[in-house]
Amino acid sequence: MSRVRPLPRNRLLLMLLTLAAAAPAGALVHEVKVRDNVFVPSTVTVAAGDTVRWVWEQGHHTVTSGTNCVYDGLYFDAMVDPGNLVYEFVVPAGVSEIPYFCRPHCFFGMVGLIRVDPNAEDYLITLDGFQENPPVATTATGTGDATLYPLTNTLAWEISFSGLSSAQTAAHFHGPAGPCQNAGVQVGLPNGSPIRGSAVLTAQQVTDLRLGRWYMNVHTTNFPAGEIRGRVAPVPLDDPIPDPIPLGDRTVRLQPIATGLTAPNWGTFAPGHSRRLYVTDQVGVVWAINLDNGSKSVFLDVSSRLVPLGISGPNSFDERGLLGVAFHPSYASNGLLYTYTSEPATGIPDFTTMPTGTIPNHQTVIAEWQVPNPTDPNSVVDPNSRRELLRIDQPQFNHNAGALNFGPDSRLYIALGDGGGRDDRDDGVSLGVPLVGHGCEGNGANPGTILGSLLRIDPLGNNSANGRYGIPQDNPFVGQMGYVEEIYAYGFRNPFRFSFDAQTGDLYVGDVGQNDIEEVNLVTAGGNYGWRHKEGSFYFLFNGNQPGYVTDRVLDVPAGLIDPIAEYDHDEGISVIGGFVYRGSALPALAGRYVFGEFARTFNNNGRLFYLDAGNQIREFQIAGAEALDVSVLGFGQDANGELYVLVNGTGTPFGTTGAVLRIGRTVCRGDLNCDGFIDFGDINPFVLALSNFPAWKSQNPYCPEQNSDINGDGQYGGPNGFGDINPFVGLLSSGGGQPVPCP
Repeated sequence: MSRVRPLPRNRLLLMLLTLAAAAPAGALVHEVKVRDNVFVPSTVTVAAGDTVRWVWEQGHHTVTSGTNCVYDGLYFDAMVDPGNLVYEFVVPAGVSEIPYFCRPHCFFGMVGLIRVDPNAEDYLITLDGFQENPPVATTATGTGDATLYPLTNTLAWEISFSGLSSAQTAAHFHGPAGPCQNAGVQVGLPNGSPIRGSAVLTAQQVTDLRLGRWYMNVHTTNFPAGEIRGRVAPVPLDDPIPDPIPLGDRTVRLQPIATGLTAPNWGTFAPGHSRRLYVTDQVGVVWAINLDNGSKSVFLDVSSRLVPLGISGPNSFDERGLLGVAFHPSYASNGLLYTYTSEPATGIPDFTTMPTGTIPNHQTVIAEWQVPNPTDPNSVVDPNSRRELLRIDQPQFNHNAGALNFGPDSRLYIALGDGGGRDDRDDGVSLGVPLVGHGCEGNGANPGTILGSLLRIDPLGNNSANGRYGIPQDNPFVGQMGYVEEIYAYGFRNPFRFSFDAQTGDLYVGDVGQNDIEEVNLVTAGGNYGWRHKEGSFYFLFNGNQPGYVTDRVLDVPAGLIDPIAEYDHDEGISVIGGFVYRGSALPALAGRYVFGEFARTFNNNGRLFYLDAGNQIREFQIAGAEALDVSVLGFGQDANGELYVLVNGTGTPFGTTGAVLRIGRTVCRGDLNCDGFIDFGDINPFVLALSNFPAWKSQNPYCPEQNSDINGDGQYGGPNGFGDINPFVGLLSSGGGQPVPCP
């Protein structure tokens, strides 16, 4: 991993400036006073790229690089006197130290040393009122750079700020403290801006600084406890995961099953109906899709219950809507199913994080519905059967998560995001609305709030506070003070999609990242998956009123945070879309692999399709007949036979009719009529069936490409039209010399 300063350093080796000239942008400046035949301080510790500034105070002097009073001809030889008040030198890379002297006074001991620390650590300071504890309403802001030189435990800084509401009274570095704590003074600073200086720290101060437990505070008359505050934080990583996601060795064919939807985002099956896929469309419709012929019909319409979609009006992006559906394991007998919807904030919430007097953007509602005759595949939901289980205030429009699944334990699991906005913080305004509802700690990291978590409930129980659902007694936080008992796991930002492995019961969550990292988690009961302390396996810093970022430097975070099993950075995409572990039969080479995707690499309908290999390394599928998807990936579906579907549209928004359901299937292998991956004698009977009764062959091999029966590739296959394929089929069987011929 590389480290990067927030702004580029000036790389000029020699500069002669006036006293009023500014330092190069982003550089740390180390001042040396030239007076009384001495350099003060005589030794400065710097990093390559830092600036050493000599400032005249008395006499006539030079600053000349070299030893034993002899100029080395390498770096500098400049006057510092009443006519040359300042001399600046930018330290080059590849140097360990630069001794220097004053020509007229060297023999009187006027010598100095620039010591270059190769392990210098860069820090960033972003100041605003939101980081004060409690927050302060002010327009004042500030920024700063700092560098720790481990060689001497010296911290040097340059900080500037403006817009204070009243006279400054003090400024300090404080610590040790977390973002939601206050602490005593560690280093006093002078009043005014900019502030440049340095101090030698104790070993404990260095430890606390490195762990992110220092902050800088500017105090004023109006705000004596502090008007603007900023964490002394490691600088951002410029490229958290440099290696690109490689193409894997798996090629799949995407077969359109249904089209004409708007924004399909989840697909599942109802127990007892193996040839139906039930797909949620973000605009409020649950579609029943016939997998045999692709026809679709409305199974449930909740569009009238939703908030108006489109955060900027029609044809604009939105994360709200109909986001999930799950069928009860006993659906065949009780006809029950459950939905996750984004509805107007008109009801009394069961849970809220909103401060008194503030209004949420909308409410998440979990509702139960019933189908009168669940054994009939054509039966639909009774619109009058709705029973509300749970209503939750959502502070902002985004980070809703929204997936619903019944686990192998027959409990209903519900994914909730952190409430939206950015960085899981109350800091500023978004879309013209104040960002509130997160508190100082954030919702994801706080198991005392319901947001940013995965819930586990019994929808048929009644021991919840509202009496409309049950809280299983084996939930991990039942009986623990300060915890929401419905929570199964927490520390999530936006766990948009999750699923259970149909064979092992393992729980996979795709958690959408902030500005840097997308992640896949393997979730266990009681786990804390890190957000907002971490984004993926990296440490997260919210950076005040500027974009949050990640670092690989170890920070002070709670113990026991669980890192993802796979992750990628925003060079590869911006929003992970969780999928399923493949347990179907059409793609045996994919058995046991987790299949998932990326919404859009650059938010421009350029989604991607991934899988995890045996070592949980991310690989990208090769798509037969296409170099790229050229659509937005919105979700995945799994049918009763374990086959998978990718749900897409051509806008990335909940508008239009470009939504489609695509089956992830085999590539065409002409002659493989039983789709076992080989052309052999086992294909003879299926071939005969395809010639005599093509619909019967298709019914027995629903996931086999029809073109597999078109041996000669003339586009004619099935029944009498396929008689021209007989001789080519015999030729294929013979080409193996009695041995199976593997499909390409």
